[in-house]
Amino acid sequence: MKRLVVGLFAVVMFISCSSLEKGTSLEQKYSITKESAKNWDKTIIQVVKGESLIEDWYGNENPIIYLRKTGKMSEKDFNFLTSLEKKDATAITDEEYNDFVDLVKKYNKKLPRKFYLADENLKNPKGLVDRMVRESFVKMDNPSTHIKNVVATQEEWEQIVVFSQQNDLSEKDTKKLRKMLNKFIKRDEFYDERAWYNREISERVIEITNIDAKENITSLEKNNVNAKALYIAYPEYFSTLEKWDD
Repeated sequence: MKRLVVGLFAVVMFISCSSLEKGTSLEQKYSITKESAKNWDKTIIQVVKGESLIEDWYGNENPIIYLRKTGKMSEKDFNFLTSLEKKDATAITDEEYNDFVDLVKKYNKKLPRKFYLADENLKNPKGLVDRMVRESFVKMDNPSTHIKNVVATQEEWEQIVVFSQQNDLSEKDTKKLRKMLNKFIKRDEFYDERAWYNREISERVIEITNIDAKENITSLEKNNVNAKALYIAYPEYFSTLEKWDD
């Protein structure tokens, strides 16, 4: 019985220490101090950008604006944060500092997200299928040829061709296309760096290529790579990525 109690105590201590380590990791990683709390905007921007897998996690804009716009930073939070910048760092109390660190952690926890298309994210579905079919005849590898030859089943591609032959897509057709595209971005083989580099050579393609090359890529990382790849391939036919569903 004594051994059991000692063993349980050891487990509890291990969990407590692990939780403490995780809880303070951001504070340690970014050397957050009371001076950081005074310069709260720079600190939050640094942490948000540093912890985001892709810029679309914070709307590809100023993180403070994004957090406020999306309601992740409440008016109460904002008022508290702006009060810190009016103080000398030495005048910030331990309680205020801890509250600041808690906010940084809270915003960080709200960052990770997956991206999926909602019907309203397709701006011109007919134009999209027209382009996909048209580009599928190009000999050089591109996203459309890759989707046709590798990603889509024969039945799925035939449906895209049928859509392209219509004068327009109905609401039902758009929903069907949207569901199909969401299936595509769930597939491991969706992204192909050669096809996308033939579309454009840019920092954002390099970014998703580097993520895709990681060992033991997570489902969240794979989703982010594929969703952003779809947007990069046909940006004029979709709303910006941060507006997609999750």
